[in-house]
Amino acid sequence: MADIPVGTPLAAPLPRQRTLLVGTVFGTAATLMYFAGLLGMYLRERSDALSGGGEWIPSGANIQLAPPTVAAWTMLMSVVTMQWAVYSIARDDRTHAIMATSLTTLFGLSVVVTTSFQYTEMGLVADESIAAVLIYTISASHLAMIAIGLVFLLLMAFRALAGQYSSRQTDGFVAASIYWYAVVFVYVVIWTAIFVLK
Repeated sequence: MADIPVGTPLAAPLPRQRTLLVGTVFGTAATLMYFAGLLGMYLRERSDALSGGGEWIPSGANIQLAPPTVAAWTMLMSVVTMQWAVYSIARDDRTHAIMATSLTTLFGLSVVVTTSFQYTEMGLVADESIAAVLIYTISASHLAMIAIGLVFLLLMAFRALAGQYSSRQTDGFVAASIYWYAVVFVYVVIWTAIFVLK
């Protein structure tokens, strides 16, 4: 190795690779395609059942609009708190980033509780209709999506507490926000397709 002459400027550091961000975008895109397929199947089956003169939702089922509407508004509020977390970490404000992440997590958990409550009230039996199977499959898949998002958020909050994220390194929070916005978008589509249209 040759000696570097005195006064020679050092080479600039290589830019940080954004593997977490790129991986999150690909994973989110795959998840959105999965839900597009499920919701397309749901809407096709619903259209076929209604055009044939049959009923889509079994007569004994009790699918209320209030709980999913509250959950939809809760998810929309979580967009604000998620963006607050990204804004805060970009300004080296770890305290507010942790507060915003905690609120977003609380909103996500409240949607899980609301969905669980609705399961007890719906009265859908999976053996009786394809509607019940699809509704449970779509909503349970979304619960899994929320769970993944909550784990993602908690990991980012832990790394922010440990000092690994700051204004120079916001990739984790930006990646978590992209995934969380997809969680919210999917729920709004589910709310419209399943609970508003019924």
